[in-house]
Amino acid sequence: MAVGEVGLSLKDFYSLTFGEYHYIAKSYMFKDEREWQRTRTLAALLINVQLDKDKHITGEELIRLPSDVIIDKKKDLPTKEDFERAIRESPIKR
Repeated sequence: MAVGEVGLSLKDFYSLTFGEYHYIAKSYMFKDEREWQRTRTLAALLINVQLDKDKHITGEELIRLPSDVIIDKKKDLPTKEDFERAIRESPIKR
Protein backbone atom coordinates (compact mmCIF):
# COMPACT_ATOMS: atom_id res chain seq x y z
CA MET A 1 0.00 0.00 0.00
CA ALA A 2 2.72 2.49 0.92
CA VAL A 3 4.66 2.26 -2.31
CA GLY A 4 1.69 1.65 -4.60
CA GLU A 5 -1.40 3.52 -3.51
CA VAL A 6 0.08 6.11 -1.15
CA GLY A 7 2.95 6.83 -3.53
CA LEU A 8 5.95 6.63 -1.22
CA SER A 9 9.30 5.72 -2.69
CA LEU A 10 11.03 2.65 -1.26
CA LYS A 11 13.69 4.91 0.25
CA ASP A 12 11.05 7.00 2.03
CA PHE A 13 9.14 3.92 3.14
CA TYR A 14 12.19 2.27 4.70
CA SER A 15 13.13 5.48 6.51
CA LEU A 16 9.78 5.64 8.34
CA THR A 17 9.15 4.35 11.82
CA PHE A 18 6.14 2.14 12.37
CA GLY A 19 4.28 5.01 14.05
CA GLU A 20 4.93 7.37 11.14
CA TYR A 21 3.75 4.77 8.64
CA HIS A 22 0.67 4.11 10.77
CA TYR A 23 -0.39 7.77 10.61
CA ILE A 24 0.31 8.00 6.87
CA ALA A 25 -1.79 4.89 6.21
CA LYS A 26 -4.57 6.10 8.53
CA SER A 27 -4.77 9.49 6.81
CA TYR A 28 -4.86 7.77 3.41
CA MET A 29 -7.79 5.60 4.55
CA PHE A 30 -9.65 8.66 5.92
CA LYS A 31 -9.16 10.43 2.60
CA ASP A 32 -10.50 7.41 0.73
CA GLU A 33 -13.49 7.23 3.09
CA ARG A 34 -14.32 10.92 2.51
CA GLU A 35 -14.22 10.37 -1.26
CA TRP A 36 -16.71 7.51 -0.92
CA GLN A 37 -18.95 9.63 1.29
CA ARG A 38 -18.91 12.36 -1.34
CA THR A 39 -19.71 9.86 -4.08
CA ARG A 40 -22.69 8.38 -2.28
CA THR A 41 -24.03 11.83 -1.39
CA LEU A 42 -23.88 12.90 -5.03
CA ALA A 43 -25.53 9.65 -6.14
CA ALA A 44 -28.34 10.14 -3.62
CA LEU A 45 -28.85 13.72 -4.81
CA LEU A 46 -29.13 12.57 -8.42
CA ILE A 47 -31.60 9.85 -7.49
CA ASN A 48 -33.68 12.20 -5.30
CA VAL A 49 -34.17 14.60 -8.21
CA GLN A 50 -36.30 11.92 -9.84
CA LEU A 51 -38.24 10.80 -6.74
CA ASP A 52 -41.21 12.29 -4.95
CA LYS A 53 -40.35 14.32 -1.86
CA ASP A 54 -41.74 11.71 0.50
CA LYS A 55 -39.55 8.98 -1.06
CA HIS A 56 -36.15 10.72 -0.87
CA ILE A 57 -33.22 8.61 0.32
CA THR A 58 -30.01 9.50 2.07
CA GLY A 59 -26.54 8.53 0.99
CA GLU A 60 -26.31 6.18 3.98
CA GLU A 61 -29.43 4.33 2.80
CA LEU A 62 -28.02 4.02 -0.70
CA ILE A 63 -24.52 2.76 0.09
CA ARG A 64 -23.27 1.54 3.47
CA LEU A 65 -19.60 2.22 4.23
CA PRO A 66 -17.43 0.53 6.87
CA SER A 67 -17.30 3.77 8.85
CA ASP A 68 -21.11 3.81 9.15
CA VAL A 69 -20.94 0.87 11.56
CA ILE A 70 -18.53 2.80 13.79
CA ILE A 71 -20.70 5.93 13.64
CA ASP A 72 -23.83 3.91 14.49
CA LYS A 73 -22.13 2.45 17.57
CA LYS A 74 -21.20 5.83 19.05
CA LYS A 75 -22.46 6.24 22.57
CA ASP A 76 -24.26 9.26 23.92
CA LEU A 77 -22.23 11.76 25.90
CA PRO A 78 -22.35 11.13 29.62
CA THR A 79 -24.66 13.30 31.67
CA LYS A 80 -23.59 15.33 34.70
CA GLU A 81 -25.10 12.63 36.92
CA ASP A 82 -23.05 9.94 35.16
CA PHE A 83 -19.90 11.99 35.72
CA GLU A 84 -20.66 12.54 39.42
CA ARG A 85 -21.43 8.83 39.91
CA ALA A 86 -18.14 7.88 38.24
CA ILE A 87 -16.27 10.25 40.58
CA ARG A 88 -17.99 8.75 43.66
CA GLU A 89 -17.30 5.18 42.53
CA SER A 90 -13.71 5.84 41.50
CA PRO A 91 -11.10 3.79 43.38
CA ILE A 92 -8.89 6.91 43.46
CA LYS A 93 -9.79 8.92 46.53
CA ARG A 94 -9.25 12.65 46.54
